[in-house]
Amino acid sequence: MWLKDRIGPGIYLYPMPLVVIGTMNEERPNYTTVAFCGVVEVQPPMLQISLAKTRLSCNNIEESGCFSINVPSLDMLRGVDYMGIYSGKTTDKSELFNTFMGETVGVPMISEAPLNMECKLIESFEFGGMHVTFVGEVVQTYCAESCLVDGLPDIKKISPVVFSVYDNSYWSIGMHLGKAWNIGVKYTPPREGTE
Repeated sequence: MWLKDRIGPGIYLYPMPLVVIGTMNEERPNYTTVAFCGVVEVQPPMLQISLAKTRLSCNNIEESGCFSINVPSLDMLRGVDYMGIYSGKTTDKSELFNTFMGETVGVPMISEAPLNMECKLIESFEFGGMHVTFVGEVVQTYCAESCLVDGLPDIKKISPVVFSVYDNSYWSIGMHLGKAWNIGVKYTPPREGTE
């Protein structure tokens, strides 16, 4: 039997993607850094983000009905971290990077980010905690040509950053291990009692 310590309930998902959420605050783009982001559905493509209720971006999303998810590269990390430290309520973060506007719902996106997803708000949820969860349908994706391989985004070329929640640390992506739904094809599970 393997010994394990009970460490209590928590969100021990490793790693979390580091993304930047883009919204419009009146006439000015606003950006905030988020690690609470995940896939909801493949068809239609839907993603979820969770933001602290105190974030300016919550109000912006509720008013506009849209947001962008920008996947920054490792070389953008200092500016991206800054965006998560300071609030758009007191700091103009719109000039840290160049902005382009989405063609479908008109949401701001970061030009330097290798991957951008323009999202239309589908639903928002509150579960009684500190955060609001927004589900958005991806209506368009933009990817830097230099990060495409066979028409699809390449993780190595994007060089994304991931987040470790309880030690508040950023990490980069490691080595390629093999193809999903292929590595285990010839695996033979051990028989009961032969561990």
